[in-house]
Amino acid sequence: MIRAVHADGLLDPATGETTREALVVIDDGRVTHAGRRANAQVPRDAETIDASGLTILPGLIDCHVHLTALGEGLDFARELTTPPTLELMRAVRAARRTLDAGFTAVRDAAGSPAGVRMAIDAGYFPGPRMLVTISGLSQTGGHTDAHFMCGADLDIPLPDRPYGVVDGVEAMRLRVREVIRAGADWIKLCTSGGVLSPGDQPHHAALTLDEIRAAVEEASVHGLKVMAHAQANAGIKNALKGGVATIEHGIWLDGDAIEMMLDGGHALIPTLVAPQWVIRHADAGKMPAYAAGKARDVIKDHTASIRMAVEAGVKIAFGTDTGVGPHGSNGEEFLLMQQLGMKPIDCIRSATTVAAQTIGMKGVGTLAPGSWGDLIGVPGDPLADLTLLSKPDNMHLVMKGGDVVKSQS
Repeated sequence: MIRAVHADGLLDPATGETTREALVVIDDGRVTHAGRRANAQVPRDAETIDASGLTILPGLIDCHVHLTALGEGLDFARELTTPPTLELMRAVRAARRTLDAGFTAVRDAAGSPAGVRMAIDAGYFPGPRMLVTISGLSQTGGHTDAHFMCGADLDIPLPDRPYGVVDGVEAMRLRVREVIRAGADWIKLCTSGGVLSPGDQPHHAALTLDEIRAAVEEASVHGLKVMAHAQANAGIKNALKGGVATIEHGIWLDGDAIEMMLDGGHALIPTLVAPQWVIRHADAGKMPAYAAGKARDVIKDHTASIRMAVEAGVKIAFGTDTGVGPHGSNGEEFLLMQQLGMKPIDCIRSATTVAAQTIGMKGVGTLAPGSWGDLIGVPGDPLADLTLLSKPDNMHLVMKGGDVVKSQS
């Protein structure tokens, strides 16, 4: 099937330039032309997609989501009465909402087994292209340890989702191998505590440097990279010393950590919106007091840390931790990034060209010939008004692989 998309404008994030009277031709899911309509050769049997009044640009990429998390606050009674199969099915609705918000590709940062990615690829239900980490790995009492003082453990390992708690170098090697066997595209470590976890603190480091290095070495043998949930300053530095590729959250960066990131070309995924949602859920009575308190304690430092990274020129890739907040609300992150001094084009690049390079997903983040036909259309110029990318209602057209998955006239 050949489709020809006629739009008022075509924004190329790589150059920051907008082409007027634009045309994108997609043949069998791949872009064959992206530019001006004048003198373009359009096959006679092409189906015309009318995007008049819209600016089109590549589909957006979120480098940090959790599709199996509800995003409606943390209710332990609900979690204790939720079968693992129902938890898995949450991804169906989350995937649809994410796609409707203009995000045609994501990296799931734990929770979704490889079967979710495979089901979307097979067309069982609509959703974005996915890379999965399957299980986040932390030490006993760390960020992925859902074992409470009463003895209850909310993390039930599944045949295709290995247990997330691991201690020791050799145990880490084995667990990384198990996660890779389960189909992981990335390995996720937790090198500090976190906000939602019950038994640790965000400013405390976690995992030893030897454990981190073992995970990175084992992943690299299989051609994979490692992402690190890293909020504590020492946890960030240990992750960087150990060879991780991306730092998630980065609440307590300092000059030395920023220098390490710049020297190694590491990407930072800020997830600025995540603590905002923890506080909103808490205000609505949908968050335990310990998590609300930690979120309120970190939010100012988080903002200051990311602003410092932006000013220093650290590579910023788009990520939201959605699943903490509601799926489909991803675009709010653009506005928070802009508030910290990022230019609109750099915000857009963070979710297109930079995100694609960061997570290593080919054929996305661009509409260059040969890329996948993933695009969105918004009613105006997102360079002049980033709110156009912040709400699903502004996504008047969403296409994935040349297929229209959302259309609003």
